[in-house]
Amino acid sequence: MKKLTALTFPLLALSSSLLLSGAALAAEEKKPEAAPAAPTATAPAAPTATAPAAPTAAFTVPDPVATVNGVPISKAAFSQYAQQLRGKTKVDSPEASKTLIEQLVLEELLVQEAGKQKLAEDPQFKQQLEMVQRNLLASTMVRKMLSANAPSEEMIKKEYETAIAAMKGNEYKASHILVDSEDKAKEVIAELKKGGKFAELAKAKSSDSSAAKGGDLGWFAPNMMVPPFAQAVAKLEKGKYSETPVQTPFGWHVILLEDTREAPRLHWRS
Repeated sequence: MKKLTALTFPLLALSSSLLLSGAALAAEEKKPEAAPAAPTATAPAAPTATAPAAPTAAFTVPDPVATVNGVPISKAAFSQYAQQLRGKTKVDSPEASKTLIEQLVLEELLVQEAGKQKLAEDPQFKQQLEMVQRNLLASTMVRKMLSANAPSEEMIKKEYETAIAAMKGNEYKASHILVDSEDKAKEVIAELKKGGKFAELAKAKSSDSSAAKGGDLGWFAPNMMVPPFAQAVAKLEKGKYSETPVQTPFGWHVILLEDTREAPRLHWRS
């Protein structure tokens, strides 16, 4: 690919300054010079009322906002560019408008230079352009499908009721000690039977991240845990620990059931 020459950017800057619409970027007219003051009398002048300042004329963006080598940049293109950069279509100051217009002019100059160098014919550019086009088409189609098939309030309520029915039951508050072998789990159980404190043993022996909290897992529903763990918890009495190790894909557990409660039910809108 060709590269921009050292003279390109001075030319770009010159083109920018010549092609911007001067009237579009000026918010105020040049004020006339004040006439020389006439000699004043020695007597004090009578007080006069101060005239209110004239309101500043509202700034409006012209159409086109600029012309680059004969190519106009429309007001619509300016508004779209402003929206992409700032999340709004209205630009209410000459300074902000001038900055955006200069960026658009520079962009147009670069596009024109790229056209002269036939960069659009480069195979790598064509491949990237095709990927962007495919992604844009796919995302547009997804938005269209979601808009056309948006679930009704009744459908949402029905799905919620179905999910709640499947989750109906108790929630559990438990702690556990996780080790990497059945023998180690049995050793923990033996220490508990001798009067060991569950939280202290969890801090000393558990490999789970909950060890720092004494093995505390907080409140959870059975479907939040792997089946062997949930089934073991459901069989325990409040305040009791599992006297046989519980195996899961994570290792071997000793579980203490601290409390149970009926699962809270939120309104479907929540």
